[in-house]
Parts: sequence; C-alpha cells; structure tokens
Amino acid sequence: MTASSGIRGGLDLSGRACIVTGAAQGIGAAEARLLARRGAAVLCADLADSGPLAEEIRDAGGTAVAWRGDLAEKGAAEDVLDAAEGFGVPVSVLVNNAGIVRDRMVFNLDDEDWDAVLAVNLTAPFRLCRALARYWRARPGGGRRIVNTSSESGLYGNAGQGNYAAAKAGLASLTLTMAAELGRYGVCVNAIAPRARTPMSEAAFGGLPDGTLPAERIATVVAWLAGPAGEDITGQVLVVAGDTVRRMRTWSPVRTARQPADWSAESAARFRDGLFAGDGSRYEPAPIGALFTEGSGEGPG
Repeated sequence: MTASSGIRGGLDLSGRACIVTGAAQGIGAAEARLLARRGAAVLCADLADSGPLAEEIRDAGGTAVAWRGDLAEKGAAEDVLDAAEGFGVPVSVLVNNAGIVRDRMVFNLDDEDWDAVLAVNLTAPFRLCRALARYWRARPGGGRRIVNTSSESGLYGNAGQGNYAAAKAGLASLTLTMAAELGRYGVCVNAIAPRARTPMSEAAFGGLPDGTLPAERIATVVAWLAGPAGEDITGQVLVVAGDTVRRMRTWSPVRTARQPADWSAESAARFRDGLFAGDGSRYEPAPIGALFTEGSGEGPG
C-alpha cells in the first residue's frame, strides 16, 4: 500500500451514513460536501432548506437527502435518525453543527433568547446524541463517530454571549462525558471549536478579507475525525482556527493554596496570597478578545 492510498483509506467513508445538522449553509454545508466526496451517504438536516445542497451532492455523484425541521422540537432527533436509516447502510457519523446566536449583555438577556439558544445549541445536540447512542447500543459494530461543534466562546467566555457561551461550554463537557460512556460501544466522541467566516459569524469576521478562515478547513478536520484515521481519537476538544488546530485540555489548576487547619471566615483571607500573589490581578480577561483583532488563525489558546 502506498502512502497516498493509506491516506485515502484513512478518510474513506464508503458504506456509512452521516448526519450533518445545520447543513444548509456555512460550516455544515462544507462538512456535508466533503463527507459525501469521501463516500458517505449524507443526511443534510436544517431548519432552512438544505434541498439545494443535497441536489448538488447528488449531481456530483454523491448520495444525499435533505431533512427540514426544527431540531429543537421533541421527537426531531428520532425523525432524523429514521430518515438516515433510509440509506440502507449503517448510520455511523453524527456531526452536530447547527447553532444560533442571540447576543445580549446579561442585563438585557431575556428568557426567550436564553431558552432559544440553549435549545438549539445544547438540547438538540444532546437529543441527537442520545438517539444515536441508543441506536448503536442495540447494534454491535464500530466506526461510530460523534463530532460536536462547541465554540471558543464556550471555552473562554465572551461578553455579550452568556447564552451561547453557556450552551457551548455545556456541549464541550457533554462531549467528554459521552466519550467516557460510549467507548465500549465503539463510539468516538469529540468536539471542535471552529473559527470560520460564515453567515452566522459575519458580525465578528465580516471585516476580514474574502477567503479568510474558510469553512472548508473546518470540514477537513471533521472528515478526519469521522473516518478510519480517527479511530483512536476520543474525548478531545480541538480548536480549528485558520491554519492551526489546537488540542485543548479541561480545567486544570493554575495555583494551589493549602491551609490544613484553622478554617474560618477570617482565616480564609489567607487564600488571596496563596492563589493570587504576584499575578497582578484576580481577574484576567479571557483571550477570546484576540478573535476580533487578528485574522491569521493564531490567537486564544
């Protein structure tokens, strides 16, 4: 086997059905196109009409169908899975990409905008993951993949995005939990935090030159995780930004203060020196601010 054929084999998705949510445009459309080119039968799910994308994939010789509906509604996950089973090949890959933003500072963030963002960005992906987990548990096999779409807002926090950051942080933590739960069923579960110029991110990246932060680069990483080459990768959160991919870690200690005895409200003041002395500040702004001041792909991490 040549090196090039090995690479092709590591990315070959022939004989597998993939579900991609939020597939009508942006990152989801790029993911669906590439997975189809790699041989997968792709179900393109979106609240908007992904029919034109499915037709484009079929015209190019691929296999795709569109599912249109509200993924946040109860029962939608099961409907999507039923539709994907119609391909007649194992449903092996779920790419949870669909998302919305309704940015507000916390004092202006009402219940409606909180609930809507949590429903689309966290509850809907959870229900799809649950539906696939139940499906896979009842059917022996391997090569199963879940790729969730988190965000650097969820990893770092971001002013004006309390709802979105909470949802995406929750999805990152859910990814780690499901990786621990589903490994025994041949499922690899990972998350990406993509930085791409899309209609949803136009407010953040619209000032960058055309061609900056292309969605196709995100799709490349997703196809890698979805294929045989991603067989031993699970429980990871990867920031994909421009020409850079970063492997992230969960919360880890920065400094530790010890006080074996004499715990009281008064003695607790000693923790200040142990935890913060020499740092200059008890609060360091999150590095996500670099997102809006650069376009090279380097930044927070």
